[in-house]
Amino acid sequence: MMSSYNLLRREIREYIYDEGWEALRKIQEASIKRVNDTENNLILAAPTASGKTEAAFLPAINAIENWDSGLKIMYISPLIALINDQFKRIHDLCDYMNIPVTSWHGEASKSKKNKLLKRPQGILLITPESMEAMLSLKSGEAKSLFNGTEWIIVDEIHSFLENNRGIQLKSLMERTKLYMTKEPRFIGMSATLNREDYKIVKNFFISNRDTDVLLDSSKNPLEVTKSYYKSNIKKESIEALNEIYDYSQRESMLIFPNARSEVERLSVSLSRLAQKMGSNTRYFAHHSAVSKDTRLTAENFAKNSKEELFSICCTSTLELGIDIGSVDSIVQYNAPHSVASLGQRLGRSGRRERKNVLHFIATDEWSLLQGLAALSLYEEGIIDRIDPIIKPYDVLAHQIISILLENTGIPFENLKALNKKFNSWQDIEDNEYLELLEYLIQKEYIEILEDEAITGIESEKLLRGREFFAHFETENNFSVYNSQKKIGEIPLSPSVQIGINIFLSAQIWKITDIELKGKKIYVDKAIDGNPPMFFGDGGNITNEIRNRMKTILKNEGHWECYNDDIKEVLLKLSEENLKYDGFHWVEKDDKVGLRTFQGTRINRTLQLLLNMLNNSINYKLEDKETFIYGLNIREAINKVMERNFNENDIFLYLITHPEIVELYLSFNKYRALLPDNLKVKYVINNKLDLEGVKKYLSNSVTNTFNGFF
Repeated sequence: MMSSYNLLRREIREYIYDEGWEALRKIQEASIKRVNDTENNLILAAPTASGKTEAAFLPAINAIENWDSGLKIMYISPLIALINDQFKRIHDLCDYMNIPVTSWHGEASKSKKNKLLKRPQGILLITPESMEAMLSLKSGEAKSLFNGTEWIIVDEIHSFLENNRGIQLKSLMERTKLYMTKEPRFIGMSATLNREDYKIVKNFFISNRDTDVLLDSSKNPLEVTKSYYKSNIKKESIEALNEIYDYSQRESMLIFPNARSEVERLSVSLSRLAQKMGSNTRYFAHHSAVSKDTRLTAENFAKNSKEELFSICCTSTLELGIDIGSVDSIVQYNAPHSVASLGQRLGRSGRRERKNVLHFIATDEWSLLQGLAALSLYEEGIIDRIDPIIKPYDVLAHQIISILLENTGIPFENLKALNKKFNSWQDIEDNEYLELLEYLIQKEYIEILEDEAITGIESEKLLRGREFFAHFETENNFSVYNSQKKIGEIPLSPSVQIGINIFLSAQIWKITDIELKGKKIYVDKAIDGNPPMFFGDGGNITNEIRNRMKTILKNEGHWECYNDDIKEVLLKLSEENLKYDGFHWVEKDDKVGLRTFQGTRINRTLQLLLNMLNNSINYKLEDKETFIYGLNIREAINKVMERNFNENDIFLYLITHPEIVELYLSFNKYRALLPDNLKVKYVINNKLDLEGVKKYLSNSVTNTFNGFF
């Protein structure tokens, strides 16, 4: 059998030899052979630092027969920083073979972009936002640029699979294909995929070719420390801070809290402690709200630090594969949102030693349990399943405007059939699509001149900033007032409810009113002693994690590797929350409630159904603790089961409660492009899980009944 190395053309083999590669990596061997033997698309699922970049580019470059006939390979990345990294990574190989490589994003060289447009050739590295801008504003150049493209490579493809930005990219790739003279081949790369999601990721490429998944399931050995320290609400635990500081004196680290406020608080506290102790370790804060220069300072120091120790406190901004050199360990400060996220973070450590090192430190009982559950699943190789977006009407509305810009208007009859022309939108029913079109026309996002549809005056307002091209989730911040005094801002989300306590400006407040139009939240000082909700440490937690949390509490066999402090917490939680089979009724802070151990979407839906009973806001959800409480909740749960709500019941309720819909859609950037009917349908499809609630209630009743015998 011919080795994959021998399938490569001579120039590539010479480059590999000159660079002193000992051998091709496992995923590289497999991808080169599969590209040579088939005409299929590929998904490369392999751990971080396994050589996926070369596994994608080597066979693609090898397959190109004529580099002088246009742009041949388009690489799409979720991050500009990742593009800059990959440019450096493939530049030497391409320079060796005299293949031009061009980066295209907001920070890239204009002269190099113009050179590429004048003579399309080589490889293009681009973000979805820059693709959108090119198609919308430079469609003539786009047609010339993509005419000869043969390969499309999508990096970190998992980051596109369950959000609006991914839907946008899927649409953009389909639109770009219209300019290509031949069917391109696709390669996707990911470090975290659940086997059950292979069908979803294969369908991401709208292609006439089959798609194969190549899996390298090898993992580095994992070394873990686990600690728990009870924390004061208003500041981090001194013990936790000291432990992180001690690690930072002998290891370069990435520290992952779950909120920007925690990133800032930890980085400042660690810097002060280092100054007090006379340490030379450098500490940085890295998240989306700090300036680009500040982020680059941290990244460049990490890359060039040599033997100097550093710690970067960061959010998910450093979760993806940006090259910051090698870090020794990862600190997960309280629970990650998902197993996939934990896996991505772990992949950043131990590249030198081929060993992943994790320090898990929790300062909250439920965050401890959630983190242990995520770690337990990761160690068993179980990744959370993906929830793909169903009928993304808001992305479709945005793409309609973009397509009108791209074509400088189109015949109205053609516009009415757009959902049938593009595979991306074929799950949108004709009546839904026409309702959306009518709304966009009514609100002057689209104008009809004779039989031609063009962008309207409201679309021109959207275009005034480059933000039009992006589908990043954005925080919908509301101002918080006590009496007439503004005390700060918080992002609106389904967790923000009247009667809930929040922590802001070093105090605990109770929400008394929410004013949607004015974007204001009114609060009084909290005197009930209930714990506050923290912003940024939520996220949609999956059923897999919540079910494993319950399993850990039920089975002390899981506790063997935990220290006495952790065992003590788990014993307490087990005794308090598993008193009953079936429904886990709990008394907490003078409240009777239900501990569901279900995912966020199920909890959110059950809370909604309880409030639908009496058209009230009596029932509150503390999703972090998977806890629902309110007046006569046992009786109310029985009534929910008797009512047997259906989707139409929920639709009729939400259509008359736009304030609830606004809470659910607060992070959807283009929700204003949708009529109320479609907003509600989007919520039912993507924010709620009625079938999950029914299954949970049914199982709980069965287990309660069985408990009597």
